[in-house]
Amino acid sequence: MKSVSRKSILILLAVLSTVVLLSGCTSNPDNTSGNGSAGAGYAGDLPWDIAPTIAPLDVTATPDTNPLVLPSAAPETSTPQTGAAATGDTAGTAVTTPTVPGSFGIITPTPAPTYSIAPITASPTSTPKPTPTPLLLKEGSTGTAVRTVQTKLRALGYMKTVDGKYEAGTKRAVIAFQNRNGLPADGIVGEATMAKLNSANAVRAAATPKPTQAVKTTATPRVYENVILELGSRGAEVRKMQERLIQLGYLSGTATGVFNESTEAAVIAFQKRNVAYFDGKAGPMTLTKLYSDTALKASAPAASIGTVLKNGDKNSQAVRLLQQKLKDLGYYNGSVDGTFGDGTELAVRSFQANNGLTVDGKAGETTLNLLNSGKAKRASSNTTGQQVTAPPTYTPITQFTNVTPAPDGAYVTLRPGNMGTLVSNLQTALKSQGYYKGDVDGKYGTGTIDAVTRFQADHGLSQDGIAGPATQKVLFEGNFPIGS
Repeated sequence: MKSVSRKSILILLAVLSTVVLLSGCTSNPDNTSGNGSAGAGYAGDLPWDIAPTIAPLDVTATPDTNPLVLPSAAPETSTPQTGAAATGDTAGTAVTTPTVPGSFGIITPTPAPTYSIAPITASPTSTPKPTPTPLLLKEGSTGTAVRTVQTKLRALGYMKTVDGKYEAGTKRAVIAFQNRNGLPADGIVGEATMAKLNSANAVRAAATPKPTQAVKTTATPRVYENVILELGSRGAEVRKMQERLIQLGYLSGTATGVFNESTEAAVIAFQKRNVAYFDGKAGPMTLTKLYSDTALKASAPAASIGTVLKNGDKNSQAVRLLQQKLKDLGYYNGSVDGTFGDGTELAVRSFQANNGLTVDGKAGETTLNLLNSGKAKRASSNTTGQQVTAPPTYTPITQFTNVTPAPDGAYVTLRPGNMGTLVSNLQTALKSQGYYKGDVDGKYGTGTIDAVTRFQADHGLSQDGIAGPATQKVLFEGNFPIGS
């Protein structure tokens, strides 16, 4: 009991002593003006003692004017407390709240973008391609297509200028090409003409004959006092004279070096225009004038020499002159196009029959000279059709039978409808002599019938279109006595 009381008294005394001691002491705060760290005696607020303050929301802001506010990049700052706050007493004292880094304003979500979706429509039905317009180039056309045609015509020798303009020169070139290639000569480039231009077998323009070299006129070469060229003369002097007559337009054809009737007619025509007399003999006076610079030219040839015009000749100036002569005399009513076709041949035959010449349908020297002489008989209303029969019209043959050679090598009669090697040989021989114009196909059709008939007419044979032994003997072996 006594020990407990003593113990209690001791504790009470210790408490009282502590109270007395504390009430008599004064607190001296640390000077922090030179101490940057929170050491002993620091009375300021420490970062972990300050509760973060969140800025109030601005409920008046609109989405378009309240963008996201990013954190300030300024360093952290704090305002030290003064007065009662320094002693730890915070009641009734205003406290400055430091700005807390990373404070944010209200965040307004960005409206989602609006997309416009176009309606899906069905694909339109494709319009069918129009049918191409057929090629048709004519006078007045221009452009690339015309230039292409001109280029091809120039490559084939029909023209020289390529300018893309379809004018008169281009039209003449097209007509010449059509004549040479068996097309209607209308001067219009259609599908058929263009196809022929593009083909590998297009016929080139006829070579323009080089003009005969003029004989030097500074002297009278090879003119001798005792030399007279006349009918029957031959040699280089005659050839030179003929070349000069051709150059001056008195004679047509090719110099042969033989003084014949054609040459004589040309000499007479020259003498009538250039010297005081005409006898058809070329003596010193005639030859001197002939080779001089003052020799007058002829407007048309008086005769032809070394020329034979026949069916198949194309784009020939000589054929044009022939057609014009026949037209003037009433034997020909076709086009003067320079192409010797069936119509021209029929007119030649009619002329020959009406003027007592050999009827062969070929315009040789005799026929041409009579045409040019002014002595030819004109056609009468009953000439064509009575003395010369027009080529007959044949029914096309579709069925053919093969024919084989005879064992003994004798001629086998060939008829329309036959086919084989014998027919091919017949066609080849007729083609080489200018009678057959088709393909050597070994088929005895209408073209072969016509060729055989014309060959028979020219050689005094029966004109039946059948190639019998007599016809073949004349064809393959030469002239054979008529009637044998």
